Amino acid sequence: MRTEALDWIRWNEGLHRGHGFGLWVLRSRATGEFVGDCGLTPQPVDGVMEVEVGYHLRTATQGHGYATEAAAACRDHARDRLGVDRLVAIIHPDNTPSQRVAERIELSFERATTSGSGDPVHVYAARPA
Repeated sequence: MRTEALDWIRWNEGLHRGHGFGLWVLRSRATGEFVGDCGLTPQPVDGVMEVEVGYHLRTATQGHGYATEAAAACRDHARDRLGVDRLVAIIHPDNTPSQRVAERIELSFERATTSGSGDPVHVYAARPA
């Protein structure tokens, strides 16, 4: 577990150095409790490098609006600070809560495809206004 955490930290440090963005830790404002992570990462989709907004929450912290609030802030950061002209969310077809978050931040279902590892995914996308 410790090795995986260090690998995650190193991967994110590399993203921030190389791209100026990556994932951030999410904490509850009220308690400081770790609730998950959210951020922007470059991801290959059907042979094209896209900027993805990703969000991952601990099961116990889901359903409280953390993902929507954090993903909307990342969308705005991508648009306002980074000049990203297209944003995607890559979501497993059965993950309806994540699909709802994508829709709440104004990403729309674009297509079904497969991930690099061959898993089915849905691509939600938008050009941040």
